Amino acid sequence: MRALKDGFLKSPLRLPYLWAANRYRQLRRLFAYPETARVGVVDYDTYWDNKAQSGLGILSPWRQRRAQVFTDVLKDGDRVLDLGVGDGALLLYILQHKRIEAVGLDVSPKAVEYCRAHGLDVRLADINRPISETLDAPFDYIILSEIIEHLPDPESLLNSLRPFVRKGILVSIPNTGYHQHRLRLLMGRFPLQWVVTPGEHLRFWTRADFHWWARQIHFRVAREFPYEGTPGLKGVWPSLFAAAFVYLLEDAG
Repeated sequence: MRALKDGFLKSPLRLPYLWAANRYRQLRRLFAYPETARVGVVDYDTYWDNKAQSGLGILSPWRQRRAQVFTDVLKDGDRVLDLGVGDGALLLYILQHKRIEAVGLDVSPKAVEYCRAHGLDVRLADINRPISETLDAPFDYIILSEIIEHLPDPESLLNSLRPFVRKGILVSIPNTGYHQHRLRLLMGRFPLQWVVTPGEHLRFWTRADFHWWARQIHFRVAREFPYEGTPGLKGVWPSLFAAAFVYLLEDAG
């Protein structure tokens, strides 16, 4: 089977093969569960050990599109904090394209060690603890890339960041209102936004939910970027055809 796939990828049928393969994966996601799926608690360091064997520090096309959105918002000279920096690939990408002062925080000692080995200023911190225990100076932007959906109380985190941000908080989340998630619900299964265990995500937002939620905690959605989803449609009808968003939040007082 592997040889057959490689043959298609090297043949004139490469583009139609990729189109058909993507359509098949999307259809399969309406009914199936990831091959990596298991039920139970996932240890964060074990997660990074496994990731180290399959592309640590490499941005997938999806992550690179998200990184480009962050990069386009930032200006040279900005001071930037990346909360939940992980393998540092996002921060490295930004540093390659913008002259900024960058700091990262992560809860995993292994992730912190990996980032420091690659020249990043990354510190060990648990963002479920009061952020004032870790931060002592403001940043122009604070990045929360695929973080808040994993937290039991993202409201407290965002509120605690107000004194430490000058320009805005950049938040990226999946869109639970994406049409494929709606179809999966129609098929009797909850939207598939996890890779290993359903417990990866604790909170869920559609586009409308997020705008309402931001207002409730006194933030303004200054800009919205539907960076992933159905080509040609995600910008026209993002609530239905955007798979994920980046939002720029500003303090509304």
